[in-house]
Amino acid sequence: MADTLLRPGKAAPHFGAGPDVPLGDCVLPAQMGQDAAADAFKKTGFGTAPLFLRSFLCTPFLGFAVALTAHLTDQGMPSGSAGLFFPVGYIMLWVLGFEMVTGSFSIMAIGVCARTVRLWALVRNWILTYMGNLAGGVFFAFLLWFSLTKGGNQEASGLLSVIAHIAEKKIAYRHFGASGWCAAVGMGILCNWLVSLAPILSKGARSAAGKIILIWLPLATFFSVGFEHAVVNMFVFPVALLCGAEVNFHDWWFWNQIPVTTGNIIGAVIFNGILWYKSHEKAAKG
Repeated sequence: MADTLLRPGKAAPHFGAGPDVPLGDCVLPAQMGQDAAADAFKKTGFGTAPLFLRSFLCTPFLGFAVALTAHLTDQGMPSGSAGLFFPVGYIMLWVLGFEMVTGSFSIMAIGVCARTVRLWALVRNWILTYMGNLAGGVFFAFLLWFSLTKGGNQEASGLLSVIAHIAEKKIAYRHFGASGWCAAVGMGILCNWLVSLAPILSKGARSAAGKIILIWLPLATFFSVGFEHAVVNMFVFPVALLCGAEVNFHDWWFWNQIPVTTGNIIGAVIFNGILWYKSHEKAAKG
């Protein structure tokens, strides 16, 4: 394997005049790869408790975003249009420095390719972040359900019923057996090919406004189209279970969470963590 793109403290490569010269707020893809590898290295320095806490606090902000889009849908906005507002949740958690495992699927893979991260550190990060995201999703789902149903004393309605209906559609793969399970993997791949680009694209601009615009693009696309995101589902399914939707724990995990997580890993690692990174590796070395 080639030497690392970036070691901590290594200066960015110099680019001469030509079509690859960055202009204004833009950052070249090769430098983006360096910065992503540096981020992966930083993640290895997080202690267990801080990493879990950052992951726990992440999912509620995705929950806020899902609740917003569900509310807009309940008010009559087409779901595809409502999905364009979903990135507000990711923007907030990104600014606050929280950890989402689907982004780490690509960033940590880049770190391994760049040799700034060892494989065991990748596994540690993925496990702790996944567990923290799941705990945060279940907690926020209960808090939202408890609050909107007045402590469980009212029937779920409005945005809760919209979320419950979404969960019911997310287990439709079970009607197609093995092909359906593989289709869920495919939906996970398509999702995280986009979503795991967000932390990479955030390196594509220097200004906060430029970063936000770049992050918005893949997130709005994935949610509006309806691809499957493992962390979003950590909130959606607990809400559905609390609301009494036609979903059970086995449906959630076997027909969605497990295949979708598998697809999210494949989409992030192969298309962004390896192929995208490798396509700019030589340019970064100058």
